Amino acid sequence: MKTTMEQDGQQETFQFEEDGEFIVLNNKYYLRYLEHQNGQATPVQFRLDDEEVHIRRQGTTETWLVFDQEQPTITRYRTEYGVMQLRVVTSQLDKDLDPITPAGRLSLHYRLQGGGQEIGSYQIELHFAA
Repeated sequence: MKTTMEQDGQQETFQFEEDGEFIVLNNKYYLRYLEHQNGQATPVQFRLDDEEVHIRRQGTTETWLVFDQEQPTITRYRTEYGVMQLRVVTSQLDKDLDPITPAGRLSLHYRLQGGGQEIGSYQIELHFAA
């Protein structure tokens, strides 16, 4: 997985490989893994639907983002200062999934907005295989 973030004119890229599991539940596809970063293990789950992708991270803060290329989505982001409402604007959502193997790739480009301001732009490139 490779994530590129741009916030306040600063760009950072993170790249890592993790073991995970691919699950089919109620005709929906899930990819789950533990992300190891800075000495912490954070559970991450991708739900790969036909038209949407959901990402849920459960670390010190819980993040649940919904990506829909047709329309912006609203999510709540819980921080140490309280709950913040975020708008997720997805400009690119490409995925190729083979649930039999299982293998696939996901390419996401999106922007987060909060309080009427642009927080940042993000890109996720995910490749997985059995």
